[in-house]
Amino acid sequence: MNILDVFFDLVLVGSSGYGMYALTPQDHPYGLIAAAFCLVHGMLMLVRSLQSSEDECARSFFVSMSIVDVVPLPLANIEFYLQSSQSSMALLHALSLILLVYDTMGSLGDDYDAATETVKDLSLLGNIASATYLGLQEENYFHVGIAVSATIARYGSSLVSTFLPEFGPHVDKMSKAAIIGLMTYSLTQK
Repeated sequence: MNILDVFFDLVLVGSSGYGMYALTPQDHPYGLIAAAFCLVHGMLMLVRSLQSSEDECARSFFVSMSIVDVVPLPLANIEFYLQSSQSSMALLHALSLILLVYDTMGSLGDDYDAATETVKDLSLLGNIASATYLGLQEENYFHVGIAVSATIARYGSSLVSTFLPEFGPHVDKMSKAAIIGLMTYSLTQK
């Protein structure tokens, strides 16, 4: 059992639990779904950390990882755009979730195509640009913070892994926790 793994898993679980507690299904259903996916993923990672086994829940872990890599930012953007004056843009972010189906199917099969990663990256970059744009337009810099957190989760963790391999996954977990925490705070502030 690695104490750092357990700590960062608990941070993700705590952030997601805060999201589940603070967001209501009537007002913020998409944010609640994002928090639920991250909570389940955090608990799955916590089980793997406590068992000290990379083989524990391996298939479930990879499916969960592919979901959590894609889902939180588009769902947060849907929530943000529904509350803005540009609510018709929410549908565009809902369409980006279709990539999740293809990515999950690709990760389950033995004939995984690297083009899926490219499409996933393009979708993520579009969502990052969209969150940044809306944050600057609405002068709500939590949206920009979420976009930065998503960028760090996707690209910063890989960069950290090249220099400090043991800390790359921790950067990813903290970034995902930041996405959920900032989203929850942004949606619940009045």
